[in-house]
Amino acid sequence: MSSLDTTEHEFNEISWWAKWVDDTVWISKNCYAIFSEAFKREYFYNRSGFLGMEKVPEKVVEAIEREFVKRKRHDSYVFVEDGRPWERLRASVISRGYDVADKMLVMEARPHAKQEPPSNLEVKVGVISPRTKGKDVQEWTRTYLQAFYGDQKQSDEVTRVMRKVVKDKKASVVIARIGRTAVGCAALYRTKGNVLGAYCIGTTPQFRRRGVAATMMAYMRELAESEGRRLILQTIASDNVEGFYLKQGFKRAYVKSLFKRRLPKASQDAVPSGETFGVKMNRGADAGTTKPFVEVFSGFEKVEAVRRLFGADTEVVISKLKISLDSPRGYLRVDGETGNIIINPEYLRKGHERHLYLDVLHELAHVKQFREGKELYDRRFPYFERPTEIEAYVVAVEEARRIGMGREEIVEYLKVEWVTEEEFAKFVAMMRITKD
Repeated sequence: MSSLDTTEHEFNEISWWAKWVDDTVWISKNCYAIFSEAFKREYFYNRSGFLGMEKVPEKVVEAIEREFVKRKRHDSYVFVEDGRPWERLRASVISRGYDVADKMLVMEARPHAKQEPPSNLEVKVGVISPRTKGKDVQEWTRTYLQAFYGDQKQSDEVTRVMRKVVKDKKASVVIARIGRTAVGCAALYRTKGNVLGAYCIGTTPQFRRRGVAATMMAYMRELAESEGRRLILQTIASDNVEGFYLKQGFKRAYVKSLFKRRLPKASQDAVPSGETFGVKMNRGADAGTTKPFVEVFSGFEKVEAVRRLFGADTEVVISKLKISLDSPRGYLRVDGETGNIIINPEYLRKGHERHLYLDVLHELAHVKQFREGKELYDRRFPYFERPTEIEAYVVAVEEARRIGMGREEIVEYLKVEWVTEEEFAKFVAMMRITKD
């Protein structure tokens, strides 16, 4: 792909996401940084990137870091394209202490390429009119948040953004319905170079695997071709959906690495590595890689709690399990498609020893559930009421008691930032954690 093509693709992306953030800072004519208060915890809305190469990349990277510090962002994220002529810029980023945390795949629809036909003719796709009175925008917002977050906490902020977007002549806000129920969402944005970017492509959990996304993709491809535009999209590699887009007639155009600044080496060395519990945790495992589970967490097959999960199959399950160190979000999770574990490399490096040990047990409980065919992320339930989560937390809490953790320590371990205090209090009561 030519440098002009990538510049046009990148310009389309930043033009779209600029509508979602509070600040878009142009550090140079080729380098930008975006920041959001409403989505402060998410790297996607607090990151930097490039439309083209820089003559003095070292100074630009320093300027990026100053913008993050100015806004009191502890983590600095930079997207840089892979391959030539980006080697010097990538080297500058790496030299300042950054690791690859994930990859972004930029994809483009192949003209008139064959694609899998939509499997559900009940799905109807359309564009929300700019003259809408607001109900359609609210439906789109609700669908988007269900698809990507599983709750409606950001409803006011997303609705505010989309009320403006729906009136933008460059944008088309796409919604899919089955009957009267909104089940899928997407958005299209037009920029120079006849580029049409597809964003926010999602399906509500209860309607997944029913042809909703495929139907929306077919609709958007037809629209792009009718306008003589190139349809593009971006997908994070760790989300594991590239195969779906390939089936819809897309090809990989180019790849960007997501760089995140790592902890100083001294901080990594100071973190305990699990021997206290009879296991070993490889805290220095390389980010951006997928490894056998036993190369990162060895000895877990001997832990009694794990043996109770898998029984006679314990050694076989653990030996075949893989772990990907390529998620910049959260802590650990099980891939709902493969049953393997995904971990945030930063959490692996600096997470509390006991918490990391218990989290691994928690995720191994999810691995067992996956092998049993259970739905791991049933969005019909709030996080702490989800049957699979309750079952996994029981495993972790029982082990916490066994290793001598008191009530206050266990409660502190159970805290997560994505639930309310009321929800957390109910969960603690339900777990019946005894006093010290």
